[in-house]
Amino acid sequence: MEQYRIGDFAKYLGVTPDLLKHYEDMGIIQSIRSESGYRYYPFQTTLYLIESIRLRNYGLTLREIRGILNEHSMVNAQVERLFNEKMELIHQEIALDQALTEDYADFCRWKEALESRPWDWEIRRSRRMYFLPHTDGHAFLNDPRIYEILNQWMSYIPIIKSARKTDTDGKTVWGFLADQDAVERLHLPLNDVVELCPPQHIFYYKFCASILRDDSETPDNPENPAFRQLKALGLSHAGPYFRVSLMPGDWERGLDYLYGYYAIPLAEEAPTS
Repeated sequence: MEQYRIGDFAKYLGVTPDLLKHYEDMGIIQSIRSESGYRYYPFQTTLYLIESIRLRNYGLTLREIRGILNEHSMVNAQVERLFNEKMELIHQEIALDQALTEDYADFCRWKEALESRPWDWEIRRSRRMYFLPHTDGHAFLNDPRIYEILNQWMSYIPIIKSARKTDTDGKTVWGFLADQDAVERLHLPLNDVVELCPPQHIFYYKFCASILRDDSETPDNPENPAFRQLKALGLSHAGPYFRVSLMPGDWERGLDYLYGYYAIPLAEEAPTS
């Protein structure tokens, strides 16, 4: 069959010479060297290269491709299992991409609503929420259960939100907040360190402003805008509440000026806004 110099072979296949060299170094394709040291690729190498690219685009590594095509080190059942694993990873990536685009679209709607005034609010019934504690604001929490699953949670920021939880006794803990949709959609791992917040009516106070100091964010502080609005509505809170960080509101001002919201459980059912 016809043989082609590396530049021509790359051109005819729509790839680069460097890719051909790399695939050859990995033992996937082979070239023939002339006496002067030039690489020539037989035409039948085309079949191996096209199949290699097909497998690579399915997510297989070059070592896995070499094992399938050249070494024949995998039986059919192993190859099928490998494909199924790669497809599951692709489905996870698709779910993450969709969640990211939807999350950013939601943020843009929030941002547009807050352009006319620096705050907004609504009351609605939440689904389950899950909170993974992480720090006390000064140091990391020393609980190995956190770090068993932290990597997966961090991988899904910003769908998973950075949040500060304040208990009824005023104790604050920083961590990550996920709603039930995110847990189910992203197959987020849970263990017994994750705190469950049951479905309930939540007062959501959305803001774009400088955040208060942690020691100033008490419900009875008149400078706390969320609780000031809550009291103006004649409502009271019950249980722990969250302050969720979304995005810096002004990159020049730094991370103390941001878009975010308070999620405050209500003491009794209330009509939605």
